[in-house]
Amino acid sequence: MAETRRGTGFDVTGGVPAPAARSRHERAGDFLALLGLAFLASPALAAFGVTGPAGFARSAFGAFGESGILLLAFAACFLLAALFGTVRKALPVLSGLAAGVLLFAGAFELPGLEGVRRSLFRFAPFAEVGPALFAGALAVVSGNLAGRIARLGAGPGLLLPPALGLAALIVLAGLDPFPESATKLDSSSVEAALRSVAASFGAEYRNPEVEAAVRRALEGKDATLAEKEKALAELSERLERAEADKAALARAAEGGAALEVELAAARAALAEMEGRLERDLPLVAGGRYDRAVQPADPVVRDFAVKAASAAPGAWDEPQGSRLPNAAGARQLVLVHAAVASGWKYVSDPAVSWTDYTSPARRSLALGLAGDCDDFAALVASCVVAVGGRARIVHGIKGSSGHAWAEAWVGNGAIADEVLERVARAAGRRAPSLAATLDRSTGERWLVLDWELGSYSFDGDRLEVAWESGR
Repeated sequence: MAETRRGTGFDVTGGVPAPAARSRHERAGDFLALLGLAFLASPALAAFGVTGPAGFARSAFGAFGESGILLLAFAACFLLAALFGTVRKALPVLSGLAAGVLLFAGAFELPGLEGVRRSLFRFAPFAEVGPALFAGALAVVSGNLAGRIARLGAGPGLLLPPALGLAALIVLAGLDPFPESATKLDSSSVEAALRSVAASFGAEYRNPEVEAAVRRALEGKDATLAEKEKALAELSERLERAEADKAALARAAEGGAALEVELAAARAALAEMEGRLERDLPLVAGGRYDRAVQPADPVVRDFAVKAASAAPGAWDEPQGSRLPNAAGARQLVLVHAAVASGWKYVSDPAVSWTDYTSPARRSLALGLAGDCDDFAALVASCVVAVGGRARIVHGIKGSSGHAWAEAWVGNGAIADEVLERVARAAGRRAPSLAATLDRSTGERWLVLDWELGSYSFDGDRLEVAWESGR
């Protein structure tokens, strides 16, 4: 039977030593490592959209609960854990901390490491902070764990943490498991956190370059007089640049005042243009479609041709028949859509909708705006401008009324064929297209109301207010 002896720090059974109890320093180091992971939990969860812990930390600890401060505290805890004797090898720990800080700096603005971010930010894995956050954390933790392995060689110990960090960075960047709607660490959150902490102590977060210049100038005990004068000159140069920046801001303010003057002039020019519009293209009396429908006006003609040009070809065949062929049917749909899709309804400046009608050119100059008779006049103008026949109809019911344009589609079977072409061009079924039948002539007219082939007003009677020539 093997002999068992008990002594301080060891149990010996059969001559094989057992590990000694961990010291208080080592237990404290383990606690610091766990505390570091606790600090990391809040920004890590925020990267996945879980914002509750981050909000609690900010409300409970103020500036010290900012995600940037927690990130720095995580790295500091693992450094302290190593110093407390929890590791056997220092090289893996230092390698992991260096790799972790560099990975953090690739996505965050860490003070003193701005150049690293400028160099790495253009690479895809550093475009968002989530991959760099977890990759850097893995490098730090793996370095600490590798440092606990006594038999680990110097080479593996040096390379293992950065290799794991880079692998995690590439995998996370490729998988992109972080939701777009998640509240992620902002790239400048570390810098902002330092400013917040400084402000909480009643201090200002100062430019370290200026502080260094002042310190060299005023506290350099061993500096010669010439060196002090040089340092003061450097500080004066920085202050001059600050004054120049201030002057540039003042010039920008003056430029803003000049811009206000230019805007006022533009408003005056707009008012003048509106005055010319009233003088050159005045409203006409309601129902005077002989003056409001303007298919030969160059501006109206150009608008209609531009809209119909997506379906090139003659409107009719034989030309002059005015019956839309396949190309004409597509042009009819395109012309109506060009007006209807951009039209903004504005009532006449009077009680009765029949008091005023806007000429087609005027409606275009106003940016496709007006009421129903203005819309009808422009649609009819465009249909006639590209080769069709059109008319304008008034629907009346009691004291209410409405106006819309209609396009001629022929008689009998020919009308059915034309309506079928229009339906195919509009992606509709021919029976769904509303067409008015003129009982005295047997002619049929496709309704071109707010929606092509659909009545929007149920009147008691219809009146033809205007019709183009045959």
